[in-house]
Amino acid sequence: MWTNLGKQRMFEEFFEASSIHTDFRLQLASATAPTYSDGTWNPNVSSTSQVGLVSSLTVNTSGLIVPRSTVTTSGFDVSSGLQLGASAARAVLVTAGDVYQYSGTITGARYVLLTESKATNTFVANAAEIYAWWDIGNETNVTTGNTLTVTNLSLQGN
Repeated sequence: MWTNLGKQRMFEEFFEASSIHTDFRLQLASATAPTYSDGTWNPNVSSTSQVGLVSSLTVNTSGLIVPRSTVTTSGFDVSSGLQLGASAARAVLVTAGDVYQYSGTITGARYVLLTESKATNTFVANAAEIYAWWDIGNETNVTTGNTLTVTNLSLQGN
């Protein structure tokens, strides 16, 4: 069983440790991601090779970089159970200056994926590991000249 302090430290190491050579990315996936019969995401889906990636004009399928550092004004900020008033730790994506903003045509986006490339010092969009995902709720289309801004994503360990 994790203690509250243990959960906080685990999240800090995973989301904020600067010693890890690569960055997280936020990628978009379509509704064709493998799901169970009731429509819920299959937790065994752990690679972008298993989902349909959605392209954005600004970054194609490569996604938006989420740095692992508390020094920057964006990235994951870890809150402890004491700060939350609960027995949990939470990593919240800080979106200073709308850095997580896709622009241009996007068709059929359903999920936002938190990924990291398995390749050293190289990001391979269709072979990245999926650590977490968020459901947008329905397929989202963005027309040319408009934007999709990703905000307030959080992960919580209870």
